[in-house]
Amino acid sequence: MHAIFYFTASGRNRMTAMAKVRLLAVLTMDGCPAETTGLSGRWLGSDQYGIGALKEAATCVLTEDTSLTLLSNRTEQTDDSLNYLIEATEKTAGIINGMIRMRLVDEIILYMVPVIAGNGSRLFQSSLPESEWTCTESKRWKDNIIRITYGRKTPRQPVVVFKK
Repeated sequence: MHAIFYFTASGRNRMTAMAKVRLLAVLTMDGCPAETTGLSGRWLGSDQYGIGALKEAATCVLTEDTSLTLLSNRTEQTDDSLNYLIEATEKTAGIINGMIRMRLVDEIILYMVPVIAGNGSRLFQSSLPESEWTCTESKRWKDNIIRITYGRKTPRQPVVVFKK
């Protein structure tokens, strides 16, 4: 956890850690949201992979209607006990790419299903900024589903930082 000092609207200095933004992506091997395949119910319909627990642990589930400006402000002004979750779907792909451009995503929980969709739209679009991630956890199930959790290599910084 990285402590950040910043000045509040009242001008007082306080220490806080930012809320965490997590991306949950269940993707085919060619990078498409698994919901785009006819076999998606086989993986998404069961909770044997812990997806339900991830959703339940979220303080707030984000949607395609989430304002990136408000999200940026909220994550900077709340503590690290809050965690926001956005699930990758065809509907949320646009906002997810915006979140990555604004460097708002702190953790990517990637489930890879052993299918090539072949005709779906890919989650990660072009023109994303380069960023480095570190694998913090991985797990493989007998049916060849793989979960890899990545954390941002360089912690996200608030817009204005004052060093003490």
